[in-house]
Amino acid sequence: MADKPRVTLASNGGYWLAYFYDSLGRRRARSLGSKSEVGRRQALVLCERLAIELAAQPQKADVGRAPTMAEWIQVFITLKPDLGARARRAYRQAAERFMKFSGTTTRIDRITATVAAEWVATLGTPYVVIQDGKELSRTLSPSTVAHYSRHVRCIFNEAVHQGVLAVNPFARIRTQPKKIERSWCYVDRDVFNRILAVCRNDGWRCFVALQRFGALRKGEALDVRWHMIDWERHILTIPEVITKTSQERLVPLDPTLFDLLKAARRDRKDTDFIVHEHDVDRRSDSNQHSRFRTVLKKAGVLPWEDLFQTLRRNAVQDLREALKDPWAVTAIAGHSEEVERKYYLGRVRQADIERITGAAKDAELDLVLARWKSLSRETRERILSLVRTPDAGASPSTP
Repeated sequence: MADKPRVTLASNGGYWLAYFYDSLGRRRARSLGSKSEVGRRQALVLCERLAIELAAQPQKADVGRAPTMAEWIQVFITLKPDLGARARRAYRQAAERFMKFSGTTTRIDRITATVAAEWVATLGTPYVVIQDGKELSRTLSPSTVAHYSRHVRCIFNEAVHQGVLAVNPFARIRTQPKKIERSWCYVDRDVFNRILAVCRNDGWRCFVALQRFGALRKGEALDVRWHMIDWERHILTIPEVITKTSQERLVPLDPTLFDLLKAARRDRKDTDFIVHEHDVDRRSDSNQHSRFRTVLKKAGVLPWEDLFQTLRRNAVQDLREALKDPWAVTAIAGHSEEVERKYYLGRVRQADIERITGAAKDAELDLVLARWKSLSRETRERILSLVRTPDAGASPSTP
């Protein structure tokens, strides 16, 4: 067994100091408290405890005073220059949530696993908000709680990687919701065309169509520009500075989406962004959701959960059915196969069930049956002769 690091006791006026050496042989000191509160015998005991602690976790000898949570979030953002604006905002929001519970001046080495668990528990409890002068009770969803926990755990993980902390207090905190919702709504093309018809401007039509037909994320739909479209090849190239994965993506444009973009470009050539900032408020997520709910109400469509994410899921499912190639789908949508299996698959549509059971409706047959009574006798007999003829390809004789 390795010897314990040598920790010696020294006096500095009215305070006791413990001296030891870090991994580079530099002498370091740690205050043990005031002499008026800590006696010599107690100070020696503290030195012995420090020696045991440094033997178990040698990296602590290289760590000075740990920063506060407010200080560390600034360092964290500095250490992650590749983070996009939305990601930086998400990390800051999660850190602010945690600091409301732990305090802004608490050092991160004072945060224990118990504190982490207590904070996560408080996130799931109801809270009161004031809206229009009324007190309303609100509760964060399990996915939102997992979202905040995941971001704070990443912040503390970086502290461990940089040697500021020995262990992550959030290491055992669940950062995924217990149940992954797979019963999301499928918005078919007929319903979505009704939605497009009542959108207030071309910006909103392009905004939602890029998500429903192009499988773009909401933030990507707001940031793409006209010069990224290859009008000859019908391809939208999303550069790495926009994508969540920081990798360039090629998105083949669905014919409906292509025609919509082409019409919008013809009518508006005074903007670089496909979705103009005057059409869709890119500063407020809540405003985007409330506006879209208004659009759905005008179209006579009931709102579904995860308004914008559902549109992207619909597009991914259509891609999966059209391409039959999981790699191509993940390349177009910009996520991994694991994420696709976990969040984007598993939705069974009514049309899929009817196709298997044989109960699928034939639109053309329904049209014939609906108009049967209005058909002339000659036309009816001609249709019946077609049905009775063994060779369907042969031309029936005229009665």
